[in-house]
Amino acid sequence: MKYVTEGYEPKDVLQFFEDIAQIPRASGNEAAVAQYIYDWGKGLGLDAYKDEFNNVVLKKPGSAGCENLPPIILQGHTDIVAIKLPESNHDFAKDPLPLYVEDGKLRSRGTTLGADNGNAVAYMMGVLSRDNLVHPPLECIFTSGEEIGLLGAADLDKNAFTGKRMINMDAGGLDQTITTVSCAGGLEMKMKQKPIWQEAKGNFISLFIHGLKGGHSAGAIHEGRGSAGKLMARIINHVSLYTKTVVASFNGGEKMNAIMSDVKAVISVEDVAVAMEKINKTVADIKEELRITDAGFVCEVAECAAPAKMLDDLQSKRLVQFVLTIPATVRDMSFEIEGAVINSNNLAAVQVLEDEIMVWTLGRSNDDSRQEAMGEEVRALADVFGYEVEYGAHFFGWKFNPESKLRELHTRLFKERFDIDLQVKATHGGLECGVFYGKDPDLDIITFGPVADGAHTPEEYLDLASFKEIFEYLCYFLEELTKQ
Repeated sequence: MKYVTEGYEPKDVLQFFEDIAQIPRASGNEAAVAQYIYDWGKGLGLDAYKDEFNNVVLKKPGSAGCENLPPIILQGHTDIVAIKLPESNHDFAKDPLPLYVEDGKLRSRGTTLGADNGNAVAYMMGVLSRDNLVHPPLECIFTSGEEIGLLGAADLDKNAFTGKRMINMDAGGLDQTITTVSCAGGLEMKMKQKPIWQEAKGNFISLFIHGLKGGHSAGAIHEGRGSAGKLMARIINHVSLYTKTVVASFNGGEKMNAIMSDVKAVISVEDVAVAMEKINKTVADIKEELRITDAGFVCEVAECAAPAKMLDDLQSKRLVQFVLTIPATVRDMSFEIEGAVINSNNLAAVQVLEDEIMVWTLGRSNDDSRQEAMGEEVRALADVFGYEVEYGAHFFGWKFNPESKLRELHTRLFKERFDIDLQVKATHGGLECGVFYGKDPDLDIITFGPVADGAHTPEEYLDLASFKEIFEYLCYFLEELTKQ
């Protein structure tokens, strides 16, 4: 085939990137690319393993004289986020990615590029295929389903690898000088109870909160943005202190990892004038509080027609109080990494449905013991208010290791190679590093990758100069490992 990266280096590694771009590999559709990598590895005579979850592990002995050194794990994921422009006719189930190069950047026409995480796949194939490199024994792990919940990493048998040191290459972004040193685990909880309905009576007011920024609960939880569900509970609870108030409906939130940006409710009140006064006062207070962090806050309020039914008085009160008291913000900040969030809880949704009331949260923590403690706190609240708890996604965090020998080496070698100080960052998002750390807490893990921005959008690109620099650094790093 004709390669669009012809003339760029490293030629062989870029061709591996283009080869896998010919294979559809949207999340959940990794069987073909997994088989390709497995067969390719077997063809090189490597120790090859593939499981039912489309994870692949390829192992290569150390170079001459390095066979008995401790192995190093290289790791990345094969799946990509399948997003395209509205005008694109691309079919992610069967079409190769339409790659092109422009201004030194590799892109895909109208679709995501898959540099997240094709970079790592190509790097591992490049290292495994070259016989002129000096390196310790290699264990290259190609995982599936990362973009839909770190699924492949979670399902991988921990006996499939033996190394105690790992380089995760699902990294890079806008700056190749950043190394991630910690990530959050997650605990999804759905609290449920059966609604007790009564005939609607009283005067009815509709409330609609919108205009909030919302955002990802990993990246924006520390920015002081309003949680629509919490604000609605605050308003309703305040009104209930001055006039009898009963919830008829309360609905907002759709995604586990999104800060709730809008919510609608209908309430019954005994005294409309008092209720309106208290609502308007609370809305004004909230508007003032959010003037810097979430200035778009709006709460539309209007009298409305009576619905067919409303919740039981006591159940309504308990719902509002439950939502009001659930933690939905940052709980702990790091004292080791400036500006890093350690613990948070997100109120993802509140839904009053015909046959179910559901309150949905996602807790995150870079420290598993704190995550467990916060989960127990939310569970205790659920018990107090009579809600059954249903646990969903649960993935491990990667706790910062202040004594990482691998990071110490990475910091020194990066400075020697590029004359730039490495930037140490923690993320409050979930990474496969956390899953692997959960399988083996003795793992010493670092991350690095090339400049590749716009992930999960059709604007995604790979900087080809950075791709070359970081691959050469990877080879340099592996050789230095043999001297330690």
